[in-house]
Amino acid sequence: MNKRQLYNIVLLVILILFVIIFLYFANDYVGKVKGVSEQQDDVAKIIFLDVGQGDAILIQEGWTQILIDGGNGQDIMNRLGEFMPMGDRKIEFMVATHPDEDHMGGLIKVLSLYEVGEILESGIDCDKDLCEKWEELIAADNIPVVDAKLGQEINFGEDVDITVLYPFMEIAGEEFKNTNDASLVLKAVVEDRSYLLTGDTESKAEKELVASNLDLSADVLKVSHHGSKNATSAEFLLAVSPKQAVISVGENSYGHPTEEVLTRLRNMNIEIFRTDEVGSVRF
Repeated sequence: MNKRQLYNIVLLVILILFVIIFLYFANDYVGKVKGVSEQQDDVAKIIFLDVGQGDAILIQEGWTQILIDGGNGQDIMNRLGEFMPMGDRKIEFMVATHPDEDHMGGLIKVLSLYEVGEILESGIDCDKDLCEKWEELIAADNIPVVDAKLGQEINFGEDVDITVLYPFMEIAGEEFKNTNDASLVLKAVVEDRSYLLTGDTESKAEKELVASNLDLSADVLKVSHHGSKNATSAEFLLAVSPKQAVISVGENSYGHPTEEVLTRLRNMNIEIFRTDEVGSVRF
């Protein structure tokens, strides 16, 4: 081997090392929250992932993850790559709030490429191709599935607790013309901050929740149905009384988020974070 060849090999090794170091630090910085303080990797965090017009929420502490919805499947893998530790290919707990493409589509993608420990879902009757694929993948990997109902809890250590607030009773096997009426509502406590995660619930479920006298109060509200006019009523906002609100939304033809919802939030002096404006939002 002559000096020229040796020089080229040394240069190539240095270049590879530089790329590895760059990717390591880029993984820690890409997609960090706008407007919310940075957290250490071993501290529990919740991230409202920017998946365009859809919902996806990642709760993680170190190498332990809970994934709630996954968008429509176009962006979820990139977002998980930004926030999960390099080499981590397991989602310990997955939640499907309801079987709509912009929530469950990405979960199917994740099921295909990640190991999943357990799943929480509504279990409602669904004859969509989306649901058939969902059930096939779950059966193939023999993943335990729990049908949600009021009071169920997901506990991961001392810093993450999630409680099901809606539906009030198990609805597995039931038919729903509007699947949004069967959307799960969860209350999460991550570190010392509380979050109300509403999926795509609309006015029917909101009225039932307000009338239930359950503790709906939360520091942060995940605004339902991407800011649709059919949700986030003034009465519901008063019951939750959040300081901040996150709207998971992308380019769409529905007019989401609607000006009436944005006005209600502003009138209550609630700080608004929109994923279409600031990207993924991490607390």
